[in-house]
Amino acid sequence: MPTVLPKENEVEQFFSRIMASEGACERLSSVLYDHLSDDDMQTDPDPKHLVQVLLTAYTNGDISALLLELCGRSLFDLLREAYLIPKRFHGKAGKNPELLTTPEGDVIEEKKKLVTKHEFEKFRDVYKKHSYAPRSKLYLADGYDLMRVYTDGMNIKEKRVDKRRGVLILYALPDTVKLGLSEAQTYDVIWNTFHKIQHTAPTAMVYYGQETGEKDEPVSKASLKEKSLCYRQGGNDVSLLRNGSVACEKFHEHHGCSGFRT
Repeated sequence: MPTVLPKENEVEQFFSRIMASEGACERLSSVLYDHLSDDDMQTDPDPKHLVQVLLTAYTNGDISALLLELCGRSLFDLLREAYLIPKRFHGKAGKNPELLTTPEGDVIEEKKKLVTKHEFEKFRDVYKKHSYAPRSKLYLADGYDLMRVYTDGMNIKEKRVDKRRGVLILYALPDTVKLGLSEAQTYDVIWNTFHKIQHTAPTAMVYYGQETGEKDEPVSKASLKEKSLCYRQGGNDVSLLRNGSVACEKFHEHHGCSGFRT
């Protein structure tokens, strides 16, 4: 039977590494218990729907189906909130992160009402002083966590929560297909880079997705492992990485990012 959300097979290869880390286990358990506390736990007003979810989750061996009912997060959502795996990047035209400026540093016309004069002046200051890495672009952007709720039966809708605004550097990675890397091998590089960022910036949030970047620069497998980028937001470090691109929200001083507070 299908699960309520698609499996993320490339992530499952790292479960043993997460379990082997005492710190990772503590972070995941803390996030889960926070969501299961009396102040945060969801209560289904429909007992029949609750039973449907419980039995379906048992039948399909689907832990995320049960977690969504209890706290609005899947297993992978909890792993992301605990900073143990990258968040999912939805592309430059997507809603997470949501770009507010053009590559030239101007506010997108339809977003002008969302950006204050003070925020834009701070962004332009960072934009002018930033030392660009090759194949990178700088944006003002909003990043979110995702919450999921059941609608009818086992159908699910997503809601964006916990908005964070900051400076986003979008960095194009090499074409992993041309490098002969499988999805699992690519994710291994991303996961290792993600944890290097986490070591430097413990509150960093890493986004990883499938939108491809520029393909006109010759690269090696070694260069893929070395490249990273940053998105600086309100004094915290947040990193975004994607196959074909990497974007990091607030990654320390890497690549010459300067501080930015809204």
